[in-house]
Amino acid sequence: MFIRILRKSLSKRKSRIAIAVISVIIGAAIATALLSVSLDVSEKVGQEFRKYGANLLVVPESDTIDVGFPGVEFGSVTEQRYISESDIWKIKSIYWRNNVLGFTPLLYQVVIIGQGIDAQQVVLVGTYFNKEVEILEPYSPNDDSTFTTGIKEISPWWNVEGEWIEDSNDTTGSMIGTNVAEKLNLTLGDSYTIKYIDTFENGYNETYYNLTVTGIITTGGNEDDQIFVNLQVAQDITSRDDKIHTVQVSALCNACPVDTFAEEIEGKISDIEARTVKQLVSAEMSILGKIENMMFLVTIVALLASALGVTTTMTTSVIERKKEIGLMKSVGAENKKIMSLFFSEATIIGIIGGIAGFIIGVILAQIIGISVFNTSITPRLEIIPIVLLVSITVALLASIIPIRRAIRVEPAVVLRGE
Repeated sequence: MFIRILRKSLSKRKSRIAIAVISVIIGAAIATALLSVSLDVSEKVGQEFRKYGANLLVVPESDTIDVGFPGVEFGSVTEQRYISESDIWKIKSIYWRNNVLGFTPLLYQVVIIGQGIDAQQVVLVGTYFNKEVEILEPYSPNDDSTFTTGIKEISPWWNVEGEWIEDSNDTTGSMIGTNVAEKLNLTLGDSYTIKYIDTFENGYNETYYNLTVTGIITTGGNEDDQIFVNLQVAQDITSRDDKIHTVQVSALCNACPVDTFAEEIEGKISDIEARTVKQLVSAEMSILGKIENMMFLVTIVALLASALGVTTTMTTSVIERKKEIGLMKSVGAENKKIMSLFFSEATIIGIIGGIAGFIIGVILAQIIGISVFNTSITPRLEIIPIVLLVSITVALLASIIPIRRAIRVEPAVVLRGE
């Protein structure tokens, strides 16, 4: 009997039900679209940030000693220490290893190019360009045993004229900063000789090395005044086998704070400090937070508008059905039965509106993603139960006031036509 009454109630008021369903569809569609965009774009915005450089710096611990006389300070002396290259694979063995997009070691040294008064001092940087690193002890048996990384992975924003060094065994190729190229009058394909002077207690030793320009770098930063070679080349020239000064790490930190990466890396590699690039990390998290807050507020407004539409429709339905409600009460229908009838209608409205809203919301998410963020949005099936639950909840909550009005109907008054 209850099912038959419910079915007739829905079929006789198709237009009213359709209006209520449309109200729920609007809220569900906006909620689906913005939730999909928020979940997907947060990660993609984080990846876009990673194109503009590393956000984590790994440096060796160093002992700093203050020097001077009592009451007179001359400054401090810091002992130079190094990180072992053979340890840096451990960066990809932390818990958040999948969020480590790339890393590259750096070894710095001043070299001389040219002779006599034309000689120029330039910073030589040894690094990885495109290196396959072996993960000796993967965090999980399912993890890959190798990881390809390098400065090309963490700094794709560099403007490079010519070509990147692709071969990790290239011992003659170099990429030079645009200022170095201008000062030394070097162009692509040119060969040049660098000189490294290693001083020690009883004298010094000069090492000469021939390099070829494969690419010219323009970044607007310190890189414009530097020469980049494969790490092995810099280590051979300076006799620093297995030694590096620092490691730049690019970590996607939308799922966890970048400070967590730092703590885990410090736990894996001894005698190092992992420092976050505070300004970059703060800006990234601030923008991601603002995007999520905006999405949340718009979703709330949309759901409130949907609830208002359902409330208005259900109230109108109650007014139109006063005689029907009065008749049901006169033949013994309890308030619980009447409430169950209206709540069942609201649940059906919520389910239909939620499913249709999800489908429309997925399409809307694609439109927002392409037009605003210039990227497609991945549909997420895990959003379906959330949207359905929200849609049904909105429909039920919006029906409370009309239902309270329905159970207050007095049969005698209504049946007399008053």
